Amino acid sequence: MTRRICILCVMKFRRVIFGAVFVSLLAACTDSVDTPPPLPQFPKWQPKQPRPADRDEQVVDAALVALDFCQLIDLAVYDRRKGGNPRPVKREPKVKDGKKWCTLYRDGYEDLVYVRDVDPGHTAFRNDGAVVDLGGVKGYQVETRREGMISGCAITVPLSFKRAVKFELGMSRSKDCELLRDFATAGAAKLPRDLVYPPDGQDNERVGACANWISNTKGENCDPAVAAQVPTGAERILAAGAADPNVECAVFRAAVEKTFGPEFEPIATPGSCYFVEPLHRLQIEAGATANGGAPGEWHADPNGTFKDHEQTSFSGNPGVTFRSKDDSAFLLYVSPFGNLDARGHVRLRISPERERGIDDWDRARAISAVDVARARAVMELAMATHFRVPR
Repeated sequence: MTRRICILCVMKFRRVIFGAVFVSLLAACTDSVDTPPPLPQFPKWQPKQPRPADRDEQVVDAALVALDFCQLIDLAVYDRRKGGNPRPVKREPKVKDGKKWCTLYRDGYEDLVYVRDVDPGHTAFRNDGAVVDLGGVKGYQVETRREGMISGCAITVPLSFKRAVKFELGMSRSKDCELLRDFATAGAAKLPRDLVYPPDGQDNERVGACANWISNTKGENCDPAVAAQVPTGAERILAAGAADPNVECAVFRAAVEKTFGPEFEPIATPGSCYFVEPLHRLQIEAGATANGGAPGEWHADPNGTFKDHEQTSFSGNPGVTFRSKDDSAFLLYVSPFGNLDARGHVRLRISPERERGIDDWDRARAISAVDVARARAVMELAMATHFRVPR
């Protein structure tokens, strides 16, 4: 009897041990399935080049307080351009919202030209305006078009990173930018030389090619890209790209220059490389990073953010292409690991933008078939150079 009890005890003990081991193994398996590997951690890249200094704000304010804005509207220009109209004109000063104005009126009611003190904030007029030379003074010109007609023109003369004088044609004049250029050139000549900038002067915080970046920032998070070594191997390249956007620029630099042209210059920003050009007709964003999601996530697009999803390959690497719903951007995402669901990607985004100096309300910003073909060629060349799959 005692022997039988001992045998039963041993069998029960074995079941308990086996059960514990089984639960332990099951837990280990569950952990291995449910717990994803830790994501790579890279320090956030920050711009390293020094920022240019602005002018003394108090000095600029004092100069504007002392400035007679009506003297900036040169009546000699009006006399040259009035044609056969003998009606009298007068310049009328005013203050609106604490800013000085002056308006050139004809017959006391017909507004011909405005000039005013503006505080544009950020860099909007520098983003949108085409740089013009006003007799050795830097200006930014924007021509507005509607329904195929010129409906407005404005020229802004920067006095500091934040302040400017703006010349604009009145509502009753033909919208001739050449006419306004005459007024703005004559007016700029009356501003103190230490208050204006030469045509190539540094009139904002942006450094080098960052001045051509289409972004509503002051450029504090942008540096012109510097040469960087692209390592060997997909994992090392994407890790280096996650840590330094200069590496991302280096992956695409030769391909963009060969396909789109040397006017597209690379700039580095946290998390992305951009290729920008002075006219703002097109902007290119490029990336090669371990921080980004898998290309398959964009292909699945569960929220239906994009359209025209297509699975393809570049130099033997699987990828996807798609468009924004308004056709204003074309995007390419490629996996250098042979798996669309593997974390990390190489990407390219091209988007047409409003050309500098032209505010055309009717212009469609749809991406052209030629630029789509160029974008595909850039990705093919970049992948063939740095991520070619052995055959």
